[in-house]
Amino acid sequence: MSQSAPILALDKVSKIFGGKDKPVYAARDVSFALHSGRTLALVGESGSGKTTAARLIMREYQPDQGQLLFRGAPLGKSDAQAVKAYRSSVQMVFQDPFSSLNPAHTIRYHLERPLRLHQKGLNAAQRKAAVEELLTRVKLDPAIVMPKYPHELSGGQRQRISIARALAVNPQVIVADEPTSMLDVSVRLGILNLLNDMKAELGLALLYITHDIATARYVAEDIMVMYAGQIVEWGATDSVLENPQHPYTRLLLSAVPDPDRRFSEAGAELDQVETIRRQSALPQSEIRQISENHFIRPMPEER
Repeated sequence: MSQSAPILALDKVSKIFGGKDKPVYAARDVSFALHSGRTLALVGESGSGKTTAARLIMREYQPDQGQLLFRGAPLGKSDAQAVKAYRSSVQMVFQDPFSSLNPAHTIRYHLERPLRLHQKGLNAAQRKAAVEELLTRVKLDPAIVMPKYPHELSGGQRQRISIARALAVNPQVIVADEPTSMLDVSVRLGILNLLNDMKAELGLALLYITHDIATARYVAEDIMVMYAGQIVEWGATDSVLENPQHPYTRLLLSAVPDPDRRFSEAGAELDQVETIRRQSALPQSEIRQISENHFIRPMPEER
């Protein structure tokens, strides 16, 4: 893990839905930090709490317990100017490139709008130049793409527009929520390479949310495995994926297709799916260190 101070951190954050009689923890005691020039992958199946974590970061939800820290300072109910500054620093790339763009407006409009809101000193010529630079950065031809409408672009092109729109306000953090899951396999690698390039060139802190462990390995230096609102295993990506210690992590890895492995050899975890799920969902406060940057919350029967 980078030793530099984190740009953004969650400190023992919980989000609870439902009443006092039957509380549902969408996030339970979640802690992690995002560092400049690094990607942290948040991995888990649907319903594990990944998008809840993203919404907490984007301040769509307020934590019921714990706090968010931005450059070391707690984020409370800030004034409008502070909220605007935070939202220009923390941007999101959404899962669905088809619904995240307004079909009634051109690509030029989509990219000029954040410039109008956050860089009001730019004149028309400067905004046009900035839009051209953004499109070039995401490897699209400005002359061809600017006058088009979203429906005239492919899914991969739309997702590149979404990334360009996020970059328009010079963010420090990007939250990418399943950015390739709705794209053809043939174009996913291009989007992942683009995210890697942006991280390296601009020093961004990237939270990459996915259910796909293979893409997490490709883009992330660090990884967290989440289930039932809890982080059950986390650390350096290579250490966690090459030496998984939590049964739920091993269960996720056993479900990854491998042409060199027979289904019957996929691992004992596939025979214990319901037990692993049930035990992993229980509140787990103990933390066990596996190596220098590798930790788990062991299941109750392992203690």
